[in-house]
Amino acid sequence: MCNSSLEDLFLLVKESNEDAFDELYHRTWKKLYEIALRRLQHENIAKEVIQDLYIDLWEKRHRKTIQDVDHYLCQAVRFKVIDRFRKEKRYFEELETMVEELSDGSTADGNYIQTELESMLHNWIARMPQKRREIFLLRYNDDKTVKEIAKLLGLSTKTVQNQLLNTTNALKLLIQKILFMFF
Repeated sequence: MCNSSLEDLFLLVKESNEDAFDELYHRTWKKLYEIALRRLQHENIAKEVIQDLYIDLWEKRHRKTIQDVDHYLCQAVRFKVIDRFRKEKRYFEELETMVEELSDGSTADGNYIQTELESMLHNWIARMPQKRREIFLLRYNDDKTVKEIAKLLGLSTKTVQNQLLNTTNALKLLIQKILFMFF
């Protein structure tokens, strides 16, 4: 088989001769790999393309009529590379669309993050001691001043200030933890 032409080897491949297929592979794979690598610029993808080419050649060997095996294989690599680019282009277009949607704050992800943050904040407020919770809600929900809160709850202004300071510091720590988890 060493002295056989590529065309003769292919005729034997058509008859399911595995030795002829191996010889054809060993004579041609390197050239085809270099063509694929030059166009794809990625070793593993080039190897996959060449592997796919030889698998197709073997699976379709009975249906193929090839006059110039070398020319046929070079053209087949070019077509496989083009198919690969088409698939990759579609993949990257889908990926770009997904990234755009995720970066848009109005998407489900943005809504999910907002919902999660609100849920964490509500749970945090619910776990506060009752007086501290009342002071916090009056200050930040009802926009009451320290003096108004003190008068409403019958507390000194210093107590209200201390409770707000403690709550604000705790809230800062909570926000830092949340930001760390999300980002």
